Amino acid sequence: MTETARTARETRNIARRFMANVRRGVEHEDVADAVYENGGLTGRYLIMTFISAAIAILGLMLSSPAVVIGAMLMSPMMGPIVALGFSLTLLDWAELKQSLTALGIGFGLALLVAILLTVLSPLKEPTAEILARTRPNFFDLLIAVFSGVAGAYAVIKQRGETIIGVAIATALMPPVATVGFGLGTGDLLIAGGAFFLFMTNLVAIALAATLTATFYGFRPRILERPQPWRAVAVVMVFALLSAPLALSLQAIGRESRATAETRLAVSEIFAGADSRVTLLDVRSEGDRISVSALVSTRALVADAQARLRERLDAALHTSVDVVLDQIVVADPQAAARAVQASQISAPDPIAALRNRLTEAVPFATDAIMLDGQGQRALILLRPDAGLDLASAFALEKALQGRFEGVDVWVTPPVQPFDSVALGDPDAVARSAWALSRWRASPAVRFCRPEPAPEPIEGQTPQPGAQEQFVAALATAGVAISGDDGPACRRGDSNLARIALD
Repeated sequence: MTETARTARETRNIARRFMANVRRGVEHEDVADAVYENGGLTGRYLIMTFISAAIAILGLMLSSPAVVIGAMLMSPMMGPIVALGFSLTLLDWAELKQSLTALGIGFGLALLVAILLTVLSPLKEPTAEILARTRPNFFDLLIAVFSGVAGAYAVIKQRGETIIGVAIATALMPPVATVGFGLGTGDLLIAGGAFFLFMTNLVAIALAATLTATFYGFRPRILERPQPWRAVAVVMVFALLSAPLALSLQAIGRESRATAETRLAVSEIFAGADSRVTLLDVRSEGDRISVSALVSTRALVADAQARLRERLDAALHTSVDVVLDQIVVADPQAAARAVQASQISAPDPIAALRNRLTEAVPFATDAIMLDGQGQRALILLRPDAGLDLASAFALEKALQGRFEGVDVWVTPPVQPFDSVALGDPDAVARSAWALSRWRASPAVRFCRPEPAPEPIEGQTPQPGAQEQFVAALATAGVAISGDDGPACRRGDSNLARIALD
């Protein structure tokens, strides 16, 4: 016998002795009976599924981590999933059918409960707890794999206390409840992402349990020795799951890097202006990255958006869509003080939304008011907020872009309002906006408006500047109380003189 063959034989003997020690004391038939008993469809399983699904969806809508963890602990879905893994190991088709039936009925019941409570609830805005379960990544797959190994080990070694940690780690019920929330609100992106997370957890746990059971010597009676093809099949399934999850993780990594690069670039672009990033939203979809930022600054930087886009394109080696809004304020560091506001999620979702708005508005306000459904918000700025009309107008547009589904109104303090340049579309839009926020019925006098252009034959005549201004006021809900505004001065041309009632 050669030295190589002798070494290989000794290695195999060591491996056999190691596996014998590992499997010593494992009663395969008793363990399989216990697994199948906990993985079947019973009255207790249905009741606990119903209760845990109700608690999960309520906790998600309230954005309460403590309530969501309670639903995780109560969820009985771990039993059928581990039973599914063992039935695959033992090639027990009857038990496989039983565990799949229990999983299917449990999933349907939980989904029905979540949809019903979502439809009946006035809370329709996705919370942080809901959004956290809509973008699974490769790390979620690893968590599910290790949780499946731990669950199977706990069953085989009868370590019941380990199951509690497994239940929290895998969080099987909250993704199902999130699917129900997405379907109940008609948001298929939320429903699809959460369903992908649930399926990732289910498949990964079941296959990890299969590998663990095989390691401990569980196999069909017709197969006295382990078959390599079974392990290869499991690895291939893991590989198929890993591909899309790895892409999701890569997208999250790109967003994190883009966020850091944006903050660094803004600090350099506004180096001499004493600025602060007040709002920042970064999204990565495919090969495209979009960045939306709101900067509070003492002085405007004319080419800031173009410079930021150029910096991000060079740093991220891809084309970046950039929207940069600037607000001139007296104290940009007020944003830092606002960010230090309480981060604790309030049980009341309306209070939670109010806290988020408070954090997003780093300026002095008289009040931040919301309706009972959290669909409309009114922010009353104080005179010492340090914002002119243009900055307050930009703030409202930025908040509406960030808080999708919430109609945000920013009301600036009433201030002297002299005239409007009818030839400036931005000035006309800001003026109509301010008058509507003040609920004013102004008196208007038009100062020698420029005549409308001569109509071109075959084309619809275009309204003049005066008609455009009146139409903008009407669209904003502003009614003119009369045409006896302040008198026009010498040299006034194409202006609208405004008098507030």
